[in-house]
Amino acid sequence: MKKLFPLLIMMAFMPFCRSNQTIAGEGIDVTHYEIHLNEINFDNHTIEATATITLKAVSAINSFALELKTLTVYNVVSSDIEVSGFSQSGDLLSVNLSSAMNVGSTYSFTISYGGNTFNEDWGGVHWSSDYVYNLGVGFDSQPHNLGKTWFPCVDDFTDKANYDVFVTTTNDKKAICGGNLVSKNDNGNGTSTWHWNTPQEIPTYLISFTIGDYELWNDMFHGMNADFPIEVYAKPNQINKVPGTFVNTAAIASFFEDCFGPYPLNRIGYISTPLGCMEHVDNIAFASSLITGGTNDGESFIAHEMSHAWFGDYVTCSTAGDMWLNEGFASFCGAYYLFDLYGEDAYRNEMNSIITNILSSCHIQEGWIPLNNMPLDLTYGTTVYKKGAIVVHSMMNYLGKEKFFEGIRHYLDKYAFSSATSEDLLNALNESTGIDMQGFFDTYVFTAGSPHFNIDYFTTTPENGSYKVDVYMKYKHRGAEHVGQHNIYKISFFDENLNIVTDTVCWNGLNGHSTKILDFEPIAVIGDYYNDFADAKLEKNKTFSSSGNCELNYFKLFADNINNPVFCHLENHLVGPDDTPETEGITLSSSHYWSLFRQDDPDADFSSQITFSTVTDGDIIHTENDSAVLLYRRDAADIWHVIPYTQEGTWKHGRFTVENPASGDYTVAAIDKSVWGVDENADANDDFVSVYNGEIHISGRGEVQIIDVMGRMVYSDVLSGDATISTSNIKAGIYVVRLIGDGTSRSEKIIIK
Repeated sequence: MKKLFPLLIMMAFMPFCRSNQTIAGEGIDVTHYEIHLNEINFDNHTIEATATITLKAVSAINSFALELKTLTVYNVVSSDIEVSGFSQSGDLLSVNLSSAMNVGSTYSFTISYGGNTFNEDWGGVHWSSDYVYNLGVGFDSQPHNLGKTWFPCVDDFTDKANYDVFVTTTNDKKAICGGNLVSKNDNGNGTSTWHWNTPQEIPTYLISFTIGDYELWNDMFHGMNADFPIEVYAKPNQINKVPGTFVNTAAIASFFEDCFGPYPLNRIGYISTPLGCMEHVDNIAFASSLITGGTNDGESFIAHEMSHAWFGDYVTCSTAGDMWLNEGFASFCGAYYLFDLYGEDAYRNEMNSIITNILSSCHIQEGWIPLNNMPLDLTYGTTVYKKGAIVVHSMMNYLGKEKFFEGIRHYLDKYAFSSATSEDLLNALNESTGIDMQGFFDTYVFTAGSPHFNIDYFTTTPENGSYKVDVYMKYKHRGAEHVGQHNIYKISFFDENLNIVTDTVCWNGLNGHSTKILDFEPIAVIGDYYNDFADAKLEKNKTFSSSGNCELNYFKLFADNINNPVFCHLENHLVGPDDTPETEGITLSSSHYWSLFRQDDPDADFSSQITFSTVTDGDIIHTENDSAVLLYRRDAADIWHVIPYTQEGTWKHGRFTVENPASGDYTVAAIDKSVWGVDENADANDDFVSVYNGEIHISGRGEVQIIDVMGRMVYSDVLSGDATISTSNIKAGIYVVRLIGDGTSRSEKIIIK
């Protein structure tokens, strides 16, 4: 041990050395890429290139790894440290050194490489006749980053660098890349070399190149701090269509600056490619099919991709699991720009369409998943893009626009040209706004599914010439077990002339209560009338000025004999009703119900049809033993009960028709006929009970029982023969009539109107 002691002392003062790196970027920080695409072969789809990579040693390592996909490395050299060898395995390029790098020191390595490039259906290097371009991500590859398809790099979201890209191509083509054009040098041999510089530090998937026969259309954006050229490169046969498609580009940029702060890049650049769109810095790949000469097809894509200058380019998600920070915000921007250019209604209509689509189908396509920690196979899916957009929309209304945009600008500046997580956004908003956003993020971001906010009921009390309105709210969650905290919701009070007063309420947990003093007695109190919060409820408003209908998810309202305008509000709740009958054999829907508000007009004729099926109501209708019924309640202070209706169809699919439907809640329920002893398919000749002229007619003898859908006995008697029972003391509804006698029992369902 004494002999080993000096050696241990020496080892303690030696720098720790790591070797045999198997993770790209481990122990290094790349600060600059100089990429030379020297030869482009359009026939063979090959490139010959060199890349000089400047990096800083973070650890004392004698090897490091980069990524390079399908291309072959010929040589690796450095004038700063001796390279002892290199090897390739799959996408990994390992570089071995003769000695360890010093921590904090900077080293440059020049790598020569070439060969056939990689692409998939969408992503990588794409060749199209005499055009070639890269798309920095791939939908199929996991991980998705594909900077590695044309230069060796650390291909993730967090290792950022600046770039110089040199592309040599024949003089009949242009080479357009990210950043600013530094020079174009004629080589005197029919080729020219284009040099582009990107001074900002960005991840590898955002740098780009495109080569082909392009013409340039340009404009100017006068930003709040600087002027920026707007440059659109298009093929000669479509260059004349560019002005009509990109006419509002400067206006969109100005609006985004007002929202998010100064434009953070070098120019606003788009380039026409067969596939698109992709937010490469200064050189956005833009699908050729969107350049039509008008704004209808491509303008939302122009806005979406431009907004990535802030969300993705300026601040990048730290991992693919937080991609909503890029794509969710960009999808929101692809709708929100409408607010400035075309008005609030245009934005609301577009966002309502997105909300309806997401609530109706997203969970079917991708399952119940939260926005963060997204699985790699869903990184570029509907949840990230569209649900991300409606969550940003809800966040804006939760905070109010002023605080929201103030908080977003703080977030962007705090993580400028860096990367961020959902938690980073949460903390930045807390810091800026002074509002605790934990409850919002827990409900909308960190938990699968969607919240459901509802006004259960309200009461009105006259008080000193005013009206005290007590509103009782309820929280539920669709798609996950979660109880929301700091729930913020907007409620609108309607007077008899349909004037609206809107206020904001807040509560914790499942139940909330708020008291408001109004100078009128409200005829209706509607939650989130303007759809500011993307909760698990779909809504439709219609003012009937003539005969017509209004339909929302299997509830159809018909109007006739309309002499004066009649306002109707219809809601489809995507959660089950709150209370479930305890009676055995009766089950309420667990997945949906409807609410109707109908302005009173005694002269107007209304009816409604509600459709049920094993598809929409498969949670309660499984077999022919499940008999569908329709229940109603005035509001959540009432109990569910049967109202008069007619029913058509089979046990698998049918509809209820209600004449003169009242304002209130409607739900589909099911009676288990095996429990109740009801046989709806019995031969009509065997029927022992019928209802007409306000009377129940019984054929047979024995004990007769009449039971309502809640399982309560409303009538009982012993009959010695055929009898008639008056319905004057029996409320309208659905009942089971049971006749017990001679050792047998027969049952049948009847409707009393």
